This record gives sequence, C-alpha cells and structure tokens, in this order.
Amino acid sequence: MSFSRKYFKRVPIYVVEAHDEVLPFIYRCLGSKHLPFEANVFVHLDSHPDMLIPKTMLADTVWDKNELFSEISIENWILPAAYAGHFKHLIWVKPPWANQMADGVTTFFIGKHKDNGSIRLTCPEPYFVSEGLYTMMEELENTREVTLHVMTIGGFIDDPAKRDDFTAISSALRQYLPERDTPYILDVDLDFFSTKNPFKTLYDRANLYDKLASLYAFARPDSTDPEVLKEATDARNEQLNELESLFNYLDEHRSLQGYEGEKSSRYEAVELIYRELTSVYKQSEIDWKIIHDAGCTRDDTDLPDHVTKPQDLDRLITGTFRSFLAALPAPPTIVTIARSSEDEYCPIEDVDQIQLGVLDELRQRLENVDIQLAYQEEETH
Repeated sequence: MSFSRKYFKRVPIYVVEAHDEVLPFIYRCLGSKHLPFEANVFVHLDSHPDMLIPKTMLADTVWDKNELFSEISIENWILPAAYAGHFKHLIWVKPPWANQMADGVTTFFIGKHKDNGSIRLTCPEPYFVSEGLYTMMEELENTREVTLHVMTIGGFIDDPAKRDDFTAISSALRQYLPERDTPYILDVDLDFFSTKNPFKTLYDRANLYDKLASLYAFARPDSTDPEVLKEATDARNEQLNELESLFNYLDEHRSLQGYEGEKSSRYEAVELIYRELTSVYKQSEIDWKIIHDAGCTRDDTDLPDHVTKPQDLDRLITGTFRSFLAALPAPPTIVTIARSSEDEYCPIEDVDQIQLGVLDELRQRLENVDIQLAYQEEETH
C-alpha cells in the first residue's frame, strides 16, 4: 500500500515509565504520516511479550484512541493496535531467561468475536490459550492476519561460550524490512536487560506465591487441534472467572461470608488463603485484586526473574544490544523505550544505568536522534 510518507530530520526516541504509555507516541506518528496507517513492523525487545488483550474490552474500542488508551495496561497494549490494523509483523526479541514462548514464526488471525464482541485470536500458542484468548476462525469477524516472530539473543547468559548469530538475525529481519526505506518501530523495555518478578515476594510471610501455583495451574494441551484448544480455553476461562469472582468478593466484603457462588474446591482453596493471610497480615494491608493478578501470572510458565550481574549487564548492552542494532537493515522510524521500574519489573537500582547505556548505543548507531524523556514531563505535571 503506497502512502505519502514524511521523514523525521532526527529519529525521535520516546522514553516513558509504564510500557503502554508508548502507544500514544506511536499513534501520533501514524497520524502525522511518518508511519503508514496500516501493516507496520514492530520490533519489541522485552523480557515479556506484552501480547495479551484486555479480556472484557469491546473490539470497537480500538476506534476511539482515548478510550483505548484508558483501557490498556502494560501487558496488553500491542494486540489491540494489531487488531486496528496498525501492526502486522510483531518481532519479539527476548533474553534467554524469558520462556513464555518458544523461538519461531507463527501466523494467525486476530478479530472481533461474533458472540461477545471482544478481541480474540486463532494463535495456538499456550501463552494465549492459558489466558483464555484463543478462539476458532469461524467465531471471528473483521479479521486481520498477524505474523509473530520470536527470537532470543544474549545466549552467553546461559552459556559463556555461546555467540549470537547476528547474520541470521539480520536476514530474518530483512523478511519484514525488505527495503532500506521500510518504516518500522523499534521498541525497547529496559527490563530486557535485567528483570524481577514483583509478585514473588507478595505477602511472602504467608508464602502466598507458592500457594497460588496450584490454584491457578494451567495444563497446556498436547494438541493443536482447534476443538481441543477451544475446550482448554473454555475450561481456563471458567477457572479464571470463578477465581476473579471470589477475589472481587473478598475485595468488596473483606470476607467470603454471604458469597452466593458455587462452593467448589476453588472456593475452599481461596477460603484457606484468606484464613492464612489474615492470620499474618491486617485486612488493611491486603489487596485481594492484586492477589488475583498475581495468580493469573501462574499458568504453566512463571514470569521471568533474572537480576543481571553488573559484568553481564555491561556485555548485554555494549555487546548484544550493540550487535543487534548493527543487524537492523535500516534505522527505525521511531524508537520507544519503557523504564518499567516503578512497578519493579526493571530493578530500580539498575534502571538509570541501563537507560544511559541503551541511549548511548542508540546515539552511536543512529547518530541523529531526538531524545524525549516523557516520564520526566509526567513527574512535573
């Protein structure tokens, strides 16, 4: 699709705190025609895929950008933009400790669910099935094709002798960026370089994180047959909906007395967690909704947790990241960066050092840049 493209004199680099806050900057570039309105290539360096979908949000919300921006959060801001048609090729570049998806390429469809009007997709990845987002093609309308390419760099972290094959990475990227002039977005979460699982220590005096594992457990299907996946998705949604209902009730009533839902084995498990937590913590200290959010991260893989040693951190930035930038077929149209430190995904003690190193590499590689520290502007408002 041809479009009358505009060019920045200097490559803009937007630095935000929470990752979903990059989306308005990307949309601004779509509106100003520095990026095409549809089918962009999105290169995403992160310890997390961020590719969930707000489950109850109506698909049509994507046509009202302000409403959309108010509905998304750090884990679910990319795919609504893909459903709107703005992203077509999603390239998740991950560190070795991130195992939510395996390396490889998959093509799927994203669309509006005919029954509930929300965004769903046909990708059989357990990451999506475990969140209850999978559905069959015939249940979708207004579909768009999306390519997801997952690749790992920084192999020396697992094996000091391992070298990343940046020649292969460069040729893989050229599939999506065939011409030197192809516009695209480079997106970097600083927790790519070092990350914590902030839920691990949640109410740790009651050993909560381990207790949530069996309650929220998800057994990934051993088949990609659509009927099997649909069955697994329905069962997972039933599990998550019941648990959400229980924890919402606790949040509102501060006990399970009077709960009118089914008194299932899950009810009994939540009641046990309630008793154990309230014996160690005051009610005023307990946020039951955050406990449910923590539980939702305990499916069949855990959130990555890898605080990188100083010497490895330096090598990841000046070695791995530098080589990755050199492997890009052309400079990005815009660069977006998330600090992810206030919610503790990127260790607060490392984030400024990582940011300085990453910006320095971008300056050296792209030469002409316009760095905008948007998170500082937010602090002054």
